[in-house]
Amino acid sequence: MRVKLDWLNELVDMSGYTTQEIVDKLSLYSTEIESVDRVLSGTNLVVGHVLTCIDHPDSDHLHITTVDVGDEVLQIVCGAPNIAAGQYVIVAKVGAVLPGDFKIKKAKVRGVESCGMICSLSELGMESKYVPSEYSDGIYYFVKDVKPGDDPLKHLYFNDDILELGLTPNRADMLSMLGVAYEVSAVFERQMKELKYDYVESDELNSDNISVEIATDKCPVYYAKVIKNIKIKKSPDWLISRLIAFGVRPINNAVDITNYILALFGQPLHAFDADSLGNKIVVRNAYENEEFVTLDNIKRTLVSDDVVITNGKEVVALAGVMGGLNTHVTNDTKSIVLEIAAFDSVSVRKTYKRLDLRSEAAIRYEKGVDLNRIKLAMEYACYLFKELCEADILKGDVYAGSTETKDSEIKLTEEYVSNYLGIKVEKEEIKSICERLKFKCTDDLVVSVPSRRRDISIKADMVEEIGRLHGYEYLPETLPYTSSAGSLTKYQKDRRTLRHALVALGLSDAINYSLRENNDTFTYLFEENAKDIELLYPISKERKLLRKNLIPSLLENVSYVFNRKIKNCAFFELGKVYYQIEDKYIEEEHLGFAMSGSLSNTLWQGKNEEIDFFTLKGIVNSVFGKLDVKFEYEMLDEVKEMHPLRTAKIIYNNKKVGFIGMLHPKFAQTNDLQNVYVCEVNLKDILGKEDETKIYTPVSKVPAVERDLAIVLPKGVPAGKLVDEIKKVDKKLISNVLVFDVYEGEKVKEDEKSIALKIVFTSNETLTDEIINGKVNKIIKNIERNLNGYLRA
Repeated sequence: MRVKLDWLNELVDMSGYTTQEIVDKLSLYSTEIESVDRVLSGTNLVVGHVLTCIDHPDSDHLHITTVDVGDEVLQIVCGAPNIAAGQYVIVAKVGAVLPGDFKIKKAKVRGVESCGMICSLSELGMESKYVPSEYSDGIYYFVKDVKPGDDPLKHLYFNDDILELGLTPNRADMLSMLGVAYEVSAVFERQMKELKYDYVESDELNSDNISVEIATDKCPVYYAKVIKNIKIKKSPDWLISRLIAFGVRPINNAVDITNYILALFGQPLHAFDADSLGNKIVVRNAYENEEFVTLDNIKRTLVSDDVVITNGKEVVALAGVMGGLNTHVTNDTKSIVLEIAAFDSVSVRKTYKRLDLRSEAAIRYEKGVDLNRIKLAMEYACYLFKELCEADILKGDVYAGSTETKDSEIKLTEEYVSNYLGIKVEKEEIKSICERLKFKCTDDLVVSVPSRRRDISIKADMVEEIGRLHGYEYLPETLPYTSSAGSLTKYQKDRRTLRHALVALGLSDAINYSLRENNDTFTYLFEENAKDIELLYPISKERKLLRKNLIPSLLENVSYVFNRKIKNCAFFELGKVYYQIEDKYIEEEHLGFAMSGSLSNTLWQGKNEEIDFFTLKGIVNSVFGKLDVKFEYEMLDEVKEMHPLRTAKIIYNNKKVGFIGMLHPKFAQTNDLQNVYVCEVNLKDILGKEDETKIYTPVSKVPAVERDLAIVLPKGVPAGKLVDEIKKVDKKLISNVLVFDVYEGEKVKEDEKSIALKIVFTSNETLTDEIINGKVNKIIKNIERNLNGYLRA
């Protein structure tokens, strides 16, 4: 919501307060002020009267002018095509500073001295969409009486600041100047000024020209007023300035009045061309697949939930959203039918979201309008049409429905308010704050909340109002009571351990969006029958789905650095993924990796360690080892994005929890990647488990014994199974089994492989050759029997 301070001062006397003081106090007691700016700005600006204007002798487009600026006559070279003698223009004198920190200096333009600048509106900071067409290609000139040397911004009503309010969704009452005025009046304890208006209606009856019928439950009230003999012309400068400050482009006096009422009351209006409309209005639900051409000249297909305004036969407006092209007001319009109504907020929201037709009117209908101000808004609009359009206002009201709404009542006590706020608030102070808010309050603290404050419905809401106007700075600083000091859960501690371990190993922590355009860029390798979760109202088509896995985003990170000639990268992301199984929505935390290039190198020694499958596997084992989590690895079924021979699934407690491997060369090439290794682990069943009790094992008093074996196995048997088979022989005596070589080649059959292992035997007693040889023989027999392997000769 944009608030023009000069307009606000017309509603509440703010004299004596600077802009900064208003900003500071509103920020503390009411709402955040996002920005302070002006439509037009500049220093050392004056009104100038162009005395003479001749062509520049050395240019085909420049002009040499003499301009009376009140205290002197300046010679100024101007290139605007619409400059002419006799005009009253805006002059930036030497020393002026214009938007963009543009400083005006005395200069020579093609040999002719120029002492200032004749300005256009855009050069003073006005957005091009607000500049009138007659001034769009040149300088601005006044068409009303002004004097040389006057402040031009004052004559244009742009000599004040505009506040941008950062309203929260619950404060719909402040989406109007009157709503802001109520708030400012309460915060600054200044009385609101009464809106003054008076007009005389004609003798012709309104009811003889229009009738209203409501045939839907989504329109509580509808007023229609016929206004005749309208003179369409440009709006006065004061009205234009307020609309531009509000953020609405001025069009003509008739349309501008409806927008002005929207800004002032927060009540949308719509004007129909009376001759095009006819003498009947029927509000109903649209027919399924009914078609309608809106003001933007686009044919819309409607559904039965939409509410429409009709002339009894055809649709003339989409209720609360946009009018129709068939009854729009033009410069030839002589009579209008003015609509002011209330519509169901849910219905309006569904309609504008489906048709992508969000407007200032739709926003206010969506949040709900104040039924008690509808009649007042209609009367004030009629007053403006009488004053600005010299129109005839037909006598009487024609409406359907009712605006009757009762104020809600909230019973407070001094003790209740004080207990909630934690400070003593006297009864008189509570009553005073209610009166400042223009709420009726009895001596027994029964508060009547007006319909404009839809955000206040329960006691706690009222206490919040009392607290903020009493002053948050008076609330004592206290810590919440708790029986124990706060601490991290076991899950949170484990997650922090993982993140710290990964960062310590040199990986970069990535944070990516949880919303994606699609989840089809990488095969989902976790839960079967998992479906995508799609947002009903995404902010954009690129952010319509919740992600199911982390790898696609991490690959985008890798691609980003690859495109900047950075080939060494190591990313991890610890984040949430989302999916749906039947009617159940699942949210889980995953850990993903993406690495490529060189892990480390020493150029002076000529050593370079490239990242490979075992590098990433070692990192995974290392960081999860800090949580005493040990993974097993098995061959993964073929996945189109993954290398068939360098990919494995990760097993924990006999359950698949993730995968690890290298991207398929074809997939990598398609995505401009090279030698990228990825991994993703589901942390649901891993983090947060209670630590097992660790039992100390004393160091053996006798040396350990090591034996190396080379075992030949079928190629399909994983080395992990061989290690497990060896450990089964004697779990106490065999303390470790290490694989240090895998060989395929000469003296080994094509369908076999040779695995070299180091077996470590540990005991508190002396280990003799007889004991060791017995264990080795048993190991070989078990391998022959269970794995179809044998000792390599």
